Amino acid sequence: MTRTAEALLEQADAYARLADDALRFVSDQALLERLSTVAKLRRLAQAEETALAGEVARRSENRDDSLARKQGAANAANLVSQVTGMPRATAATVVASGEAFRPREAMTGETLPATCPQIAAAFAAGLLDPEIAAAMRRTLAECAPGLAPWELDDLERKLLDTAAEGWAPNDLLRWLQRVPEHANPDGGRPDRGEPTPIPTVKRRHLRNGLVRWTLDLDTLTDGFLKTAVEANSPTRRPILVTPDQADMPETQNRRPVEQQWVDGIRLLAKKAIQVDDGQIAGTAVTLLITMTEDALRTGLGTAELPDCGTQISASMARMLAADAEIIPVVLGGKSQPLDLGTGRRFFTEAQRRAMAVRDGGCVGPGCDAPPSWCDGAHIRPAGYGSTSIDNGVLLCWRCHLLHDEHGWQIDRDDDGRWWWTPPPWVDPTGRRRPGGRIPPVAA
Repeated sequence: MTRTAEALLEQADAYARLADDALRFVSDQALLERLSTVAKLRRLAQAEETALAGEVARRSENRDDSLARKQGAANAANLVSQVTGMPRATAATVVASGEAFRPREAMTGETLPATCPQIAAAFAAGLLDPEIAAAMRRTLAECAPGLAPWELDDLERKLLDTAAEGWAPNDLLRWLQRVPEHANPDGGRPDRGEPTPIPTVKRRHLRNGLVRWTLDLDTLTDGFLKTAVEANSPTRRPILVTPDQADMPETQNRRPVEQQWVDGIRLLAKKAIQVDDGQIAGTAVTLLITMTEDALRTGLGTAELPDCGTQISASMARMLAADAEIIPVVLGGKSQPLDLGTGRRFFTEAQRRAMAVRDGGCVGPGCDAPPSWCDGAHIRPAGYGSTSIDNGVLLCWRCHLLHDEHGWQIDRDDDGRWWWTPPPWVDPTGRRRPGGRIPPVAA
């Protein structure tokens, strides 16, 4: 065991002797100081681990006398993964850093400095997080072909000086990704002997009914998509309620960001289809839905979107149809098409604008979604009520689900106020909840 490892174990043992219950009684300052000390202890331990992994890699270089092969592993990364229990990808990163941070050996047997000695020294001293150190190593490797040795030394120093300024780790990682673009302005990304990564998009259905999209994007596409999705995602806004509204369904957006992004992606797709002039599918918006005639009229049962092979509830199909052009395909008892209808748009743009002026946005209980986030919905199902402003209402996606999927009924009284009646399984008394905007105080 090395002296560094022994010292680390002694420090770890000293902290372990302080019972977790004792943490409740330390001051705020002492708590943060201890957290900082333990973080440095962790970095020192990871630096030692990285150095050991680098030595494992060195001893595994000779195929005839490979340490990894002696232990039944394919390579150094696999051996490190087996010994430490870390994932294979993490072990590969640790091994790569260990190789870059350890001294090199020349053909003559002479000892040479590490590939990035300044970063190696800072990492060994516990000043850098392993992920930051690995990102710096990759940045230098990417810049090396286009820089002279002294320029590379200056860049390495610049990376460390920037890290020492106290930037947030995520900001620092993003900055490191952009460094090669400035270090090699004439040649773009240098050729590292690796194939150019190709952006891809994959889509597959999951057993739980969701659909998984996996995107590997170039930085430019990512920038466009991230900006657009964030701009269209719901924000957390304070909602003023009256005593009557205090026990309404929760609609304020306290969900994780990744769930809010789904709303942003959905809205982007909707906007893209709405502005189409017929180039996407031959009509402004075309949605092909197959369902039985009974399901279309009652909202009970299931429907299918043939274009993507997805099965949805009949009520959701009606909800989707409220804001798209649908071509109903009526099926017989054996699911054979009996009639192919013509496409018709439920709510026109003029009707939606009029509802936006009247409602001011989503009329869901406690919801403040603006008109741009809303669809036109029927108060009474399309099969039983007219497609008119009087039978229309603006609802955001989640409030639309409350109405069409979860059984909440919507009514509008003579004063123009909206009311939501819960289904019996939510409130057996059927007490109505007010929706929409709170009316202004009369002068």
